[in-house]
Amino acid sequence: VTFGVAFNVTLRHRTALRVGEESRCVFWETVGAKGRWMTSGCTRVGGDALHSICACTHFSTFAILTATHPIAENFVLTAVTYVGMSVSLVCLFLAIVTFLLCRSLWTVSVTLHLQLSICLFA
Repeated sequence: VTFGVAFNVTLRHRTALRVGEESRCVFWETVGAKGRWMTSGCTRVGGDALHSICACTHFSTFAILTATHPIAENFVLTAVTYVGMSVSLVCLFLAIVTFLLCRSLWTVSVTLHLQLSICLFA
């Protein structure tokens, strides 16, 4: 809920900002099971190399993010992530099916491995 009234939050940086670094006032927004840092409703209005003063229109979890260089999306890293996750899920599924079908080999260790595989798959 936004009331239109801004309040100031002063946040101390862990390290002093260097020349060329830019700090942004952000808050954590939870969307479903995921979350992300957002800047809407929170702007940097002052500060120095050691502190940032943020004017915000809502209460939330606040932070200062500092970018030392422009952040660009890396296609190769994204592709490797999705391929790796897909292969991992297929292998975990095969492990779960194997543990369930080989009941003659069941021991406490196999049961624990089955439960671990289900947790990792989830």
